[in-house]
Amino acid sequence: MTDPHLTNDLGVMESFSKLFAVGLGVLYLLGFLVVASYLSRYGVSSFSVLHLQYLIAGFWVLGPMVVLESLNHASNRFEQRAAPDANAKGIFNWRRFAISTTISAVPYALFVGLVGAIPNVADSLTWRIGYRILLFYIATGFCARLFWRSRQLDDKKGTWLLNRTAAPFYLVFLALLLVSYSVWFSVRIYPLIPFSLGGGRPLTIVFIEGEKKMPAEIQKTDSSAKRSIPYNLLLSTDKSYVVVSPSQNERSMEVNRDDVAGIVVLK
Repeated sequence: MTDPHLTNDLGVMESFSKLFAVGLGVLYLLGFLVVASYLSRYGVSSFSVLHLQYLIAGFWVLGPMVVLESLNHASNRFEQRAAPDANAKGIFNWRRFAISTTISAVPYALFVGLVGAIPNVADSLTWRIGYRILLFYIATGFCARLFWRSRQLDDKKGTWLLNRTAAPFYLVFLALLLVSYSVWFSVRIYPLIPFSLGGGRPLTIVFIEGEKKMPAEIQKTDSSAKRSIPYNLLLSTDKSYVVVSPSQNERSMEVNRDDVAGIVVLK
């Protein structure tokens, strides 16, 4: 006889595995879209980029959104347990107000502090960018709720706004929102995130000449120097470095690793 507890645990694990796989796939696709859109501005193909970079870029797209939604859900649940709604007499529930304010303000303040601690991000963000991010978050969260609630309803209990036949429409609309946000993110936000954190803000490097001379395409400070002029590193692979070209009629250039002795990262 099968243990019902074991069957239930296996069902939960299977559901979690499917959810994890779907989430990983969404992160990968959105991250690929961000990286590909960003590098295409320099004429660079991103198909040779390590898969991990796609996942990190996807996390930067969805991570803050998921964290904020999780904080909001957790604070609402805690608030309902710690301080139930006011009674029917309409007396203002000061305890609920104080608890809700505290548990909402502290996590959000920590989140904003962590984002602001990322170098160059806080200085480069403007009210217009923040306003658009907020609009995307509100629209995405609202559409996701409509999809989830419509999917859970029975056909007999549905309304014109929430029903099972409308769930595919909300899902497609949600996908379009995420794709639009990812493309906008690749232009406005991704270049602000440091390279060391998986973002698109280039590192400033110089190439070091080895026993053989560097290619003529690499500019030096002078003919006798063993170092190149500073370049902005866009991409580093196992075989080459892709940097922003200093020439006005060129967008980027690829330097084979074998053609240089190494690189130095500048401050």
